[in-house]
Amino acid sequence: MSTPLDDRGSPCAVARLTNRQLAWRALGIKSLTKDDLVKREQQITINLEILIALGGGVIGWVLWTAAILPFTPLTGTLLGNLGIPMLSSIVVSTVIWFLMLGWVRKHKFSKIAQIHLDHACRAACGYSLRDLHPETDGCFVCPECNAAWLASRVRTSTESKLDD
Repeated sequence: MSTPLDDRGSPCAVARLTNRQLAWRALGIKSLTKDDLVKREQQITINLEILIALGGGVIGWVLWTAAILPFTPLTGTLLGNLGIPMLSSIVVSTVIWFLMLGWVRKHKFSKIAQIHLDHACRAACGYSLRDLHPETDGCFVCPECNAAWLASRVRTSTESKLDD
């Protein structure tokens, strides 16, 4: 997959999630999330993340049942046929979800970038754009990450384009 680009066509990173945001994302409970940015990001990426988690769960179950269980004395026991496969599914699913989170964010970069710009935040590093002035080409340029974003895409009010 190609690197995400800013509005000038330069490569840039996806805004990093804070530990608090990762915790809310991992729980996936939007009603408990107070941060509007996290709620909107969850909405954009939730279906893909659920699919990845379910796939990881299936891989974990099959890995235990087909590759490990036949070589243990737990064959035919409740623990070997149900308990450990469930635990394996949860662990593998979580690891795969966490490892794939970066790919999901790159895949959905343009939508996530617009969410950040709707909140007057830089889409590449997450810092505020409120104190910056646009350059002659109409772009805000981040002094930290050098990503450029068109001023016309940036919302300075708390109202979001997605609510329109």
